[in-house]
Amino acid sequence: MQAGNCYVVETGHLIVGYGVLEYTFYEQGFVSMLHIHPEYRRQGAGTMLMRHMESICQTSKLFTSTNLSNLPIQALLAKLGYELSGVLHHLDRGDPELVYVKFLKMDAG
Repeated sequence: MQAGNCYVVETGHLIVGYGVLEYTFYEQGFVSMLHIHPEYRRQGAGTMLMRHMESICQTSKLFTSTNLSNLPIQALLAKLGYELSGVLHHLDRGDPELVYVKFLKMDAG
């Protein structure tokens, strides 16, 4: 089965990161995974990947989530204009899941 919802960032012939964009979260765009190889973090790959997924998102809102302990992704999301939408407890013991949203501009028509 091929869903076509995984996007990669390449440097030369090396894949250094990937992101997954789904529509399984209340039928809204949801970035369920964003991972950049540790040696390539803080070099713009995460920003590029998130902006790409924003540009192709088919809904007017794009959601994602991360653990409270994941400060680097929280900083990236803040830089990209995401807002805290809610908090889920009891997924990972002692480390709540923060849900973020970004309101995207949709083409008229």
